[in-house]
Amino acid sequence: MKIAFFGVNISQDYKNKFEEILKCFIDAGFELSIYKEFKEYLECQKFNIFDIQDFTDIDEKQTDIIISLGGDGTFLKCAHLCYKKNIPILGINFGKLGFLAQTNPNDITQVIQYIKEKKYSVKKRFLLDFSLKNDKKTTKGIGLNEITLQKSNAVKLIKINVFVGKEFLCSFWADGVVVSTPTGSTGYSLSLGSPILTPDNHSIIITPIAPHTLNIRPIIIPDNEDITLEATGEFTEFLISNDYQSQTIKNTPIIHIKKSRYSISTLEMPNTTFFCTLRDKLNLGMDIRK
Repeated sequence: MKIAFFGVNISQDYKNKFEEILKCFIDAGFELSIYKEFKEYLECQKFNIFDIQDFTDIDEKQTDIIISLGGDGTFLKCAHLCYKKNIPILGINFGKLGFLAQTNPNDITQVIQYIKEKKYSVKKRFLLDFSLKNDKKTTKGIGLNEITLQKSNAVKLIKINVFVGKEFLCSFWADGVVVSTPTGSTGYSLSLGSPILTPDNHSIIITPIAPHTLNIRPIIIPDNEDITLEATGEFTEFLISNDYQSQTIKNTPIIHIKKSRYSISTLEMPNTTFFCTLRDKLNLGMDIRK
């Protein structure tokens, strides 16, 4: 089986654990490769990478599983790299919270055994496509977590007209709006007070950021609906974000968002389910009273 490793950086605190993980996969008989930019970083940091070959473009004919080494941000970058390839991703968490990168590095021996015996499940997570028209130029992209439109001026509010399909929904007077997938419901959307959705849910969440009035609430719509955001504001620029990427727009943007034809496949181990992660990371249902 061929395994590709993706990452951005690894703290020196995890140097021994990282090298242990690579050696465990080598000893188990897997054929390994490492993302080129990540390999160059590791070499500069004096990590032992055992002369493993590198890659720049992921090849689904040459890769069975891609492993993201880092936190959720690294997992998102990995997803953007390979979303067209239909290669399942396993996230090993060297970050903090770890909703996407769920697997604990200390469990690597058990993880390798599960992989060898194919005792894992593959879960599909849908993506959002967006297109932005501005200054006669169209920018396109995808989001695994969310697409966000917000102001870049700290003082002024912006007005965002929201359309679902061809129907006008409402106008948000707010700092911005987040359009989230179920995967992103545990990210920015969660911090704004929106509900948590299971990854296999067929819904999209529309959530205002710091709305000016109290009669505005998050709205959940079916994932087969198209969404249009039209923003206006005085003396301000606009910030468009899709996951970890962002760009500043000076003129009033119009953004079209819809469910993508692409999806991300994630590996889920028997001992690491979504509900297990919620209980572990959020202390879900735990009685913290004293």
